[in-house]
Amino acid sequence: MIWIFHQIILGLHILLAIFWVGGLSFIGWGVFPAIRHLKYVEQRDLLLAIMKWAHPLFTIAGLGVIFTGVLLGTVLGPIDHWNDIWNTRFGSLWLTAFIVASLSLAWGALIGYKQMEKVLNNELLWIEADQGMKENLYRALLKLFLIESVEPLGFAVLIAIMVLF
Repeated sequence: MIWIFHQIILGLHILLAIFWVGGLSFIGWGVFPAIRHLKYVEQRDLLLAIMKWAHPLFTIAGLGVIFTGVLLGTVLGPIDHWNDIWNTRFGSLWLTAFIVASLSLAWGALIGYKQMEKVLNNELLWIEADQGMKENLYRALLKLFLIESVEPLGFAVLIAIMVLF
C-alpha cells in the first residue's frame, strides 16, 4: 500500500513541476513572443491580466512541488533521521534540492513578480513606447528579464540534482 501511495505522490510531484516550470516557460517563450505584434499598451494589458491570473497558480504549483518533495524524501523515502540528511548522498542532494526549490519559488513569487508588477503598472513606459520612445521600456524589460532569469536558473539546477539522484 505504501508503494502505491509513493507512486501517487511522485506522479503529483512531477505533474506540479510540469505546471510550475512549463507554465512559466510557456509565458516566457510562448506568450511574450506571440504578443509582439500588438501595440505596447495592449501588450501591457494582456500581460497584466495573464500574470494576475497565473501567478497564484504557479505559486501553488511550486509549493506543491516542494511539499511533495519533502514527503518523497522523508515520510515516503529514505530520510528517517536528521543524520540521514547530513551523512548520506541522498540526504545532501535532497536538502540541496529543497533549498534551491524554496529559494527559486520565493524569488519568483516575491522578487520577480514584484518587479514584473512594477514594469507592467508603469503606464507611462508603455504609452511612450507606443509613441516611438522605446528605450525606457526596453531598459525596464531587460532588467526584468535578468531578475526573472533567477527562477529558471533554479529550475536548471533542480533538474541537474534530479539527474544525480
